[in-house]
Amino acid sequence: MVFIFGNKGYGDPLGYIVTRCQKCKTDRIFFVHQVREKLTLYFVPTVQYKVKQYMTCLNCNERYEIADGLKPQVAERLMTEEQLKTTLGEIAAQTMLPPLHCSTCASPIDHGMKFCPYCGAKTS
Repeated sequence: MVFIFGNKGYGDPLGYIVTRCQKCKTDRIFFVHQVREKLTLYFVPTVQYKVKQYMTCLNCNERYEIADGLKPQVAERLMTEEQLKTTLGEIAAQTMLPPLHCSTCASPIDHGMKFCPYCGAKTS
């Protein structure tokens, strides 16, 4: 009798979290996902033997394994993609700088420009 054994990995997205990245040295958005390994018998998944959770920095793609003791804390702070977009939109609205206008011709100019692109006057 011939038995065909193997294993297969499954990935499950869990959500997003904002925390400090050790490589970037600043607060970043991380994608949190779970990887499960299952033993297969005749290509049918039968027994799950390994479960690990990882978080991946969306800026530098550095991947960190989440320790078992930290999983409940991470689960409390998880956000869905919609919640993340809402939070980022609120932060952007709070930190948005008011538009600048040229004092000579009143044309709108971008922050950081030293001269007006329309009349050439020096900005203050």
